[in-house]
Amino acid sequence: MIRLLRLNRFPILKQLQIEEALYRTPNSGNWIIINNGTPEPIVIVGATGKADKLVNLDEVESRGIQTMKRFSGGGTVVADENTLFTSILFEFETLKQLFPTMSSSTTATTTTTTTTTTTSINVGNIYPKDIMNWSANSFYKHVFQEQLDFRLQENDYAFGKQKFGGNAQSFSKHKFLHHTSFLYDFKDDHMMACLKQPDKIPEYRQNRDHLSFLCKLKDRYQSKDHIINNLLKTINNLPTSPLIKEVTLEEAEQFLLNPHPKSNQLFDYNLKNWKDIINEYNPIKN
Repeated sequence: MIRLLRLNRFPILKQLQIEEALYRTPNSGNWIIINNGTPEPIVIVGATGKADKLVNLDEVESRGIQTMKRFSGGGTVVADENTLFTSILFEFETLKQLFPTMSSSTTATTTTTTTTTTTSINVGNIYPKDIMNWSANSFYKHVFQEQLDFRLQENDYAFGKQKFGGNAQSFSKHKFLHHTSFLYDFKDDHMMACLKQPDKIPEYRQNRDHLSFLCKLKDRYQSKDHIINNLLKTINNLPTSPLIKEVTLEEAEQFLLNPHPKSNQLFDYNLKNWKDIINEYNPIKN
């Protein structure tokens, strides 16, 4: 069974708190979460990210925007009500049942050539790159099937060489979490003013600035609802037709009661450092 949780303008900080509880709780099951935007702008940094290297902290503070560090890896993004968030939390055994003969088609692009190779994946020994390839070639290619230039570029979803979706992952012995921030729209000024050019960039970026590197899904789709409907169709058409059970926010919040490590943090602009989230999670009606 796969539990489906649909949220609308739900704070991404609270979503990540729920996801961490689900990820760190044994036998929490399989989940897909869709969140149609977060109500207030927020800068999200990956687990190993250094805020001062990735974020223009003075500028972000002056705009009244929070900066948070999520418990999973990945890059940095400015998210707001026009960001579409999706998360896939699967047990490896479930993935094995859904895709018993997983294969990945990896596209490597250089400045002059594009080479595509297909390799088999041993589902008993799955690595982050395998999940990245699976997510693009067996899941999101159906969501964006109208777009012939949909690509997995290194760790990003892109149309050609322009990124519209960034990914982050966490892995444990029995399960994985793969979550994505899709840029339906964004404020150009936020991207340019709030984020620094990172020291480590994907090769296909070719040192382009944020606006030259990114693209907006709104230029391809009339609404986020169109993309969400494609997501739901893809979920309902998964191989072997697993049971999909839509659940409430309150059902997901119950996992917060289980003792578990809590790694999401907020940046304290006064102390110039990360701080733990001291306040307990307060349930929000969605």
